[in-house]
Amino acid sequence: MKKVLMATALTLGMMTSAVSFAHAQEATPAVGAPPPGGPGCGPMHHHGMGGPILKLDGVKLTSAQKKKLKAIFDANKPSDPKADMEQIHSLHQQEREVLTTPGPVDQAKLQQIEQQISTMQTERATQRLQVETQVHDILTKKQLKQIADRPEPQMPPMCGNGAPPAPPPAATESK
Repeated sequence: MKKVLMATALTLGMMTSAVSFAHAQEATPAVGAPPPGGPGCGPMHHHGMGGPILKLDGVKLTSAQKKKLKAIFDANKPSDPKADMEQIHSLHQQEREVLTTPGPVDQAKLQQIEQQISTMQTERATQRLQVETQVHDILTKKQLKQIADRPEPQMPPMCGNGAPPAPPPAATESK
């Protein structure tokens, strides 16, 4: 029984790590606009909380529920999570190349790359929510209430933690 639970937790962990940076942006900000949320945010800052919403730690599951969970996680395991991560990395490298090439920035190319990243992230987020829905459907009302009654985990500040950006250092002129 512990092996099944551990395998389920491991599978869920693998799945969520593959989508850990699933962060679909609703709109791509205009190139040259200040990044939303403060320093360290913006189109080059793709990460998000891709972990499970329905955390099953401490929830007593029947053997039938465990079998169903294993089937859900096995059916939704990414076929090659490394390939997806490599593709995202490649797209980030392309963004870097566009932004570090001397001369005017190819905004159309940058937006095209950003759209590809956003599409991949949206697909991952959608897949994750489909799995969450399937997990929800096998839990009892009591189990769902147990999960709902837990305090939400505190998330670390993401992008500039809401504080205004620090003023730029004073420019010193040498004459």
